[in-house]
Amino acid sequence: MALRKNHLGMTLLEVLVAMTLMVVISAIAYAALNGLIEAKIHTDKVADDSRLEMLFSRQLSDDIHAIIPRTVKNEFGATLPAVVGRFTSLSFTRNGNNNPFLQQKSDLQRVKWYVQDAQLFRESIDYVDAASLPQWKKRQYLQDVADFNISYVASNGVESRNWPLTKNSTMPLRFILITIMFDNRNSLQYKLRAGR
Repeated sequence: MALRKNHLGMTLLEVLVAMTLMVVISAIAYAALNGLIEAKIHTDKVADDSRLEMLFSRQLSDDIHAIIPRTVKNEFGATLPAVVGRFTSLSFTRNGNNNPFLQQKSDLQRVKWYVQDAQLFRESIDYVDAASLPQWKKRQYLQDVADFNISYVASNGVESRNWPLTKNSTMPLRFILITIMFDNRNSLQYKLRAGR
């Protein structure tokens, strides 16, 4: 009589081979999925950084192009020039302040750009002659700023790190040159005409 072999299940060897294949396929899938997730995180960060840089570039350009030669009074009553610039900070009077609700207010604005704790900030106030306690609106635009340098070019071509050139100078400002270096060694450079 011949013995019949009934194959009612899998042998232990077949189960071990199947499990080994599943582990190998799972490891490959995990590595591929992990790579995709890391790439998406990096892409999202680059996209966010680019969006912030574009937003900053537009705001800075709008501000510089809207500079007007109007002096202001600070909270102590002292008269300040329309543009007060240092190598790492800038404040000025600008026009074209947005008024979407048609409120009764001036379209002039006082603006400051500066770096604090490796972050680039813009402060603004919707009236140019400050009251006793002005309420500045502060907004962060960029972070990881390693260096923020500003140069000022007068209408006669003289470049300076401070503006105005002298205490009683009436020389018009032609260009503002801005260089921003980031911690990752990337940089942004601008040459913007002051006023329109």
